[in-house]
Amino acid sequence: MARRPAKYVPNGLRMVETLLLREYSEDEVVVCYVDQLERFVGPETKVLAIHAHNPLGISYATDVYAKLCGENLMPVNAHEFIKIVTHPVIRKYKPKIVVGGPGAWQLEKADRLDEFHIDYLIDGEIERVFADLFRRILASDPELPRVVKIPKEMQPPVEEIPVVRHRSTFGVCEITRGCGRGCQFCSPATKIGRSFPLEHIIASAEVNAREGATEVMVASEDMFLYEQLPNFETNVPALEKLFLAVAAVPGIETIQTSHITMAPVVKDPSIIEWLTPLIVPYSHVRHKASTTRSRRSPIRSSVSKPAARASSTPI
Repeated sequence: MARRPAKYVPNGLRMVETLLLREYSEDEVVVCYVDQLERFVGPETKVLAIHAHNPLGISYATDVYAKLCGENLMPVNAHEFIKIVTHPVIRKYKPKIVVGGPGAWQLEKADRLDEFHIDYLIDGEIERVFADLFRRILASDPELPRVVKIPKEMQPPVEEIPVVRHRSTFGVCEITRGCGRGCQFCSPATKIGRSFPLEHIIASAEVNAREGATEVMVASEDMFLYEQLPNFETNVPALEKLFLAVAAVPGIETIQTSHITMAPVVKDPSIIEWLTPLIVPYSHVRHKASTTRSRRSPIRSSVSKPAARASSTPI
């Protein structure tokens, strides 16, 4: 029986696995899909940790599109979450249920912890507090609150965040965490903005490639925050170095990017000109009218750049 039946899962769950593997063997830590729970949950199972991305289906896009199909229909996201917490094997053996992830807040706001028999809900970045927190969960520490909110001052520096042990969904490689702009309507914006060292990012890409990924996603709240310069100015040379290094990882054929904000591009449109030859050839989709070279014509050794930008800082 495979010890790691899940080929890929969200990067946040891989991080929990990685932190557990600091103190437990791979025989004691299993990451699996819902249809495999009966194989791995039994009388010796102490904790079931669930990654909640959108457990009640009330994130903005899901809620809007679900309503187009019918006011009282249950979104797939919610259906899949409920399928886990109501699974017969969970009801039978009753392990402690711990829920975390970007959508965990939904369960607290909706006051549905009792309904789903959730013992602990974790809200925040866990790397710095994980070892002590997990021990307290196992011991049913009466002083540990049911809803654990990790304070801002406990957000870990990147030096304390390990490289995940195994492949994640989409080959996610964090390049930044947090934002720092301070917008009160956006929770990541209130977190300290941090950029991962290039060595950490490449190590993450190599982990994914070794386990069969041909594509990685450079994950960020805003890609233009990577190694940002003063006043949130985009560090184009640092991004160039990043994409060249990721594209050079053996086995990686395509690269996905995540979010950007438009303000840096409005300020300096040449950012797009500089980064296009580093990104578009490695996209897994291609517009029929595109004239950009495909990844089959490598760009790893040299890049054709536009005219010099008004301001750039070499690295």
